[in-house]
Amino acid sequence: MSSMINNLGTKLFKSVTDKAGDLGDKFESEFSRLSQNITAEVDSIVTEVISLSAFIKFTLVILCVLLIFAIIRLGAFGWRCIFYKAKSWLKVDENRPPPQVILLMPTENGHYRRSSLVYTDQQTKNILDRLERDSLEIFNEYDSPPKKTSVTPLKTREAPPPPTPPKPQSLRIGKDVG
Repeated sequence: MSSMINNLGTKLFKSVTDKAGDLGDKFESEFSRLSQNITAEVDSIVTEVISLSAFIKFTLVILCVLLIFAIIRLGAFGWRCIFYKAKSWLKVDENRPPPQVILLMPTENGHYRRSSLVYTDQQTKNILDRLERDSLEIFNEYDSPPKKTSVTPLKTREAPPPPTPPKPQSLRIGKDVG
């Protein structure tokens, strides 16, 4: 029984090695044919390039040099743009002042006046709460609290009126104007 298994294993191993050998031979022949075809194509391309006239070679060299210069120029322009943007992005936080709050305080005559202090965002919440309490106390001290609709707006710079067009002058034909 063991000799039968040995014979079967030997026959199986022999058939696998025969098939692998056949496949290896086929691969070798196909690979050598492919490499010969590639070599023939490269030889024909090299022959065509060598046979080009001097004018065409010179033109190709000039075009390649111009292409390289264009790539360098556009690359440098792109880098300049990127550096400019990066510099402006970095300076945005440096140049931005902290946010400010200007308060309007109620007065006796029912109008509002600007507070003398300008508060930045760190102080704003606590100070606004305190001023709101203080202003409610001020309102309660007066006989009649000021109207909330009588807020005087801050003066803004108005645009100058548009210039009036000059009046047309009548022209007299044939007479001297002295």
